[in-house]
Amino acid sequence: MSISTAIDIEQYAINIAKGLIMDTVRNANSGHTGGPLSSLDFTYTLFKDFLKFDPDDPEWKDRDRFVLSAGHESALIYTILTYIGWLTIDDLKNFRQLGSRTPGHPERGLTPGIEATTGPLGQGVGNAVGMAVAECILREHFGEDVISHMTYCLHGDGDIQEPVSQGAIAMAGHWGLNKLINYYDANNAQISGKVTRSDSTDYVKMYQSHSWHVQEIDGHDRDAIRDAIRKAQMEVEKPSVIIGHTIMAQGCATMEDDHNTHGAPLPPEE
Repeated sequence: MSISTAIDIEQYAINIAKGLIMDTVRNANSGHTGGPLSSLDFTYTLFKDFLKFDPDDPEWKDRDRFVLSAGHESALIYTILTYIGWLTIDDLKNFRQLGSRTPGHPERGLTPGIEATTGPLGQGVGNAVGMAVAECILREHFGEDVISHMTYCLHGDGDIQEPVSQGAIAMAGHWGLNKLINYYDANNAQISGKVTRSDSTDYVKMYQSHSWHVQEIDGHDRDAIRDAIRKAQMEVEKPSVIIGHTIMAQGCATMEDDHNTHGAPLPPEE
């Protein structure tokens, strides 16, 4: 297979995923569309090229952990889990319905592949730090030939504004949890408007002040994403964060970069 063919297939898979996300939320007439579209390039690339897991056993003990702290982006992770085969199209059709395996916010123990129950902003960051601590303890006890896995956490602008996430980030840096990689989907959009209306914190400096390895990239450039993940995996002394500058509802015809796509389905014509 040529490089161009591989790229074409990857873009086709991304486009299908975008359609599934939009249709999933539209069908439920409830949910979040813009954030999943801005986070898709990173999440797809991570699962396709880097995340260590057993497709036949979602609970394999030494799997890499992926925590979606931005739990409102549940349509994103459910779409990816459908690609793996742990969910079905019927599950997506039942998104946000009572008794379904695809609730509005991910729930650990209900849906295969979900590592943490998230929704309250910032909680997933704390969960991911705890998982990275657990991995470190288990690796020390059993040895790297038994336990050696990464913990990845995707958070957004709202997550990082919460004190619970900032405290967890400080602890992770203090302890040097080098097997923890955060991805900050920085799309500068919240449900009420642009982030810059309410927050002027320099999160690059905040992460650096807590002894994290920091990279900034175009969050829609999948080659840049791959390069950043590789560099983060090679960091042996501190946790890493990849700050992806992205566009809310990336790829939409008329509502790209519109904060109104944050907590609503797209109009049918979109």
